Amino acid sequence: MTIKNVGLVGGTGTIGEPILEALKNSPFNISVLNRAGSKSSYPGTNVITVPDDLNVPDVTKALEEHNIDALILAIKPAQVAQNKRLIEAAFNSGVQRLIPAEFGSVDSADAKTRQVYPIADCKKEARDYLVSLQDQERSNGRGKLSWTGLVPAHFFDWGLGNSLLCFDVAARRAYIQDGGDIKFSASNLAFIAAAVVRVLERPEATANRLLYIQSFRVTQNEVLAVLEKVAGDKFEIVNQKSEERLRELRPRMLEGDFHATEETVGIWGLVASDWEGRAANDLLGLQEEDLEETVRKVLAKQ
Repeated sequence: MTIKNVGLVGGTGTIGEPILEALKNSPFNISVLNRAGSKSSYPGTNVITVPDDLNVPDVTKALEEHNIDALILAIKPAQVAQNKRLIEAAFNSGVQRLIPAEFGSVDSADAKTRQVYPIADCKKEARDYLVSLQDQERSNGRGKLSWTGLVPAHFFDWGLGNSLLCFDVAARRAYIQDGGDIKFSASNLAFIAAAVVRVLERPEATANRLLYIQSFRVTQNEVLAVLEKVAGDKFEIVNQKSEERLRELRPRMLEGDFHATEETVGIWGLVASDWEGRAANDLLGLQEEDLEETVRKVLAKQ
């Protein structure tokens, strides 16, 4: 399998923007799929305009006309119908590798995770659809569609600055879960973007797999110690029991409360996202990163 032309959907999002920057510095030819009604702009990047409804025939034609070999979906996984239309178009057009909208704080392959955080079912539904297609021969003679899902756990640098990791940096407050000594994995945005490029550079080794990656494997207390060192301030500690807090949040989350949903995934990503023994960093040639250096960069932007 040779990947040359790469398409990206969602190039202005939280993870899409760093992926686009990493792709620009890669050996691949990059195109961004942009809906006709979108106001997003991509200076210096080839743009493929697709219909707002992402109808399969038109997206298929666009992918064929630009000879797209790999397609990356960096849109919201909750948009299941749209994700599945893009996957179908990729299959029909002859795309060789698809990277689905799997990026996120929690493991959608885990049944308990899907129970705690039902939105994870959206990722599983899209992945199940990919699995149903991976062994099908295509009539256009371009072989089979393969896929790679990346599970980076919490977006560490982004999340530290946005309270996702249960740290309110601006208020110097830490919401410590279950004593704060549970190990969790997390990845910086640029690290995740680099992993995407490495997947495309290693298509055979990464085919039809969920790959777990991590910039760090740390505890909340370890992060707190570095935060206090770098900030030069003591943080107020608010001790919480994760199970109790998740029970409190669940009714609001199921009603669609955004903040309850964010806090739920934030807490669950701290207590149930330890990739010890299964991180694919070595496979992708990625080194773990320096915690203090990352914290300093985050605090410098506050």
